Amino acid sequence: MLSQPSNLLARRKDIFSYGVTQSTTGTAVFRPGEVNGILTPCSYLQQHAPPPCDKEIGGGMGQVIHDKFVVVDFDRANPMVFTGSSNLAAGGEESNGDNLLAVIDKNVAEIFATQAVGLIDHFHFRAAKQTATDDKPLALDHSGVWWKDYFTQGTSKFRDRTLFCQ
Repeated sequence: MLSQPSNLLARRKDIFSYGVTQSTTGTAVFRPGEVNGILTPCSYLQQHAPPPCDKEIGGGMGQVIHDKFVVVDFDRANPMVFTGSSNLAAGGEESNGDNLLAVIDKNVAEIFATQAVGLIDHFHFRAAKQTATDDKPLALDHSGVWWKDYFTQGTSKFRDRTLFCQ
């Protein structure tokens, strides 16, 4: 997962990236329909969740997302996973002695990629739930055309489908 993609990554049209961020402040968030990928904020749902899930602990900054990893080219010949205690930021590297491991293994990369997709779907739902209202509730699309973006070239859903359905 990417904690804060650089503006360079957001401008690269040849890279499709997925990620979850603690905060959208100062972060380039990909919007639905952009071809670059999906970056979704983590959302605290206590006021929007039914019992017993309404007992969720907020935890403050740094306590909600603590699983940090980056998967590179999981579908290619030389996939890599970067993981460890590193926050992928200079502060921890310079002051805390954080570690970062590189794992070069196709099976490991596929497992981490699958975990990333599950986490992103989970946090994307939470973010959508945060903005739902009584007038515009979070609901399934019953229009019968929810699938069209998955087959429309140039959309993030098209790139998602073609990347993960090989």
